[in-house]
Amino acid sequence: MSGMPRRLAIDVDTGTDDALALLYALGHPDLEVLGISCVTGNVTVDQVVINSCNVLDAAGAGDIPIAAGAVQPLLERARREGGSHGPDGLGGIELPQTSRQRSPVHAVELLHRLIMDSPEPVTLVTLAPKTNLAMLLTRYPEVAASVDQMIFMGGSASEGNTTTVAEFNVWQDPEAARCVIESSIPTTMYPFELFSRLAVSQGVADRFRAHDHPAIRLAGDLLHRRRTSTHGPSHDQVGLLGDAGAMVLLTNPELFVIRELPVHVNLDGIGRGQTVVDHQSRQRRTAVALDLDAAQAASAFVKVIDGYAA
Repeated sequence: MSGMPRRLAIDVDTGTDDALALLYALGHPDLEVLGISCVTGNVTVDQVVINSCNVLDAAGAGDIPIAAGAVQPLLERARREGGSHGPDGLGGIELPQTSRQRSPVHAVELLHRLIMDSPEPVTLVTLAPKTNLAMLLTRYPEVAASVDQMIFMGGSASEGNTTTVAEFNVWQDPEAARCVIESSIPTTMYPFELFSRLAVSQGVADRFRAHDHPAIRLAGDLLHRRRTSTHGPSHDQVGLLGDAGAMVLLTNPELFVIRELPVHVNLDGIGRGQTVVDHQSRQRRTAVALDLDAAQAASAFVKVIDGYAA
C-alpha cells in the first residue's frame, strides 16, 4: 500500500489469535486502527475488553477506544464460549494490569461513530461472532456506504471446527453471520481452511519470546500457545496464526487465491451455522480466499512483528 494508511475498525473476541491479529494491525505501517469493538466468543465480553487493552499496552498504542458489545447472539439465549484459548483467553500469559478504560458507549455505537465521523472510508475486520456487526447494519444501515471493504474471518467451504460442518464464529450466531455476509459491503471471507494452514516455525516463536520489546515478546508467547502438529508440511511449526491470517489477507491479497462465489449461511437443522458455497444461487457473490502462499504469508506476519524493534 502507499499514501494514507488504511483506516480500520476491528471487531474481536480476543483470544490468542485475535491478539496476534491486533499486534499485526497495530504494528503495520499502512494500517491505522480507529477503534476496537468486543463481543463474547472465545471468552466473556468483559474478558475480551481486558485482553484487548493488554494487547494495546504491549504494542505501545495510543488512546484507541475499546467498547464492549453483545453478550449473546441475536436470537439464542446464551452464547457458548470457546475453550481452546484457556479461561482467560490468552492461554494464561501473565501481563501487567492495564490502566486503560473501556469506552462508555456500546460497541455498536462506537462503530457507528467511527465510521460516520471518518473523512475516509473505513475497512471493517471482523474476527469474532458477527453479532455486533449485524446489530450495526440493522440499526444504522447507512454505514454500509462508508465502509470500503470488510474482511470476514469465519465460515468454511468444506469442514467445520465446532460441528462437522460449522465454523465457530458463524456457528455462534448464524443469523448475524447471514446478515453480515449478505450486506452490500464488499466482503472477503477468510475461511477455516486457510485459518488452519498458516503457521510460523519454532525458531521464529523462540526468537520472539526472547526479545525485550513487549509486543514482540507477547507475540512469541502467544505463538507458543498455538501449537500444531496436524497441519502444514513441517513438524516444527508451532504457532497457527489463526485470525491474524485475515489481517495478512487484508494487507497482502496478492499472496492469496480469491474467487467470487455465492455464500449462503444455513440457519436450519443439523447443518445450522454451515456456510454453503452454493453454485446454483443467484444471490450476490462474496470474495472467498481459497488458497494461499503460506510461506510468504507467514513471512509477511513476521516482518510486521519484527518492525516493533525498528
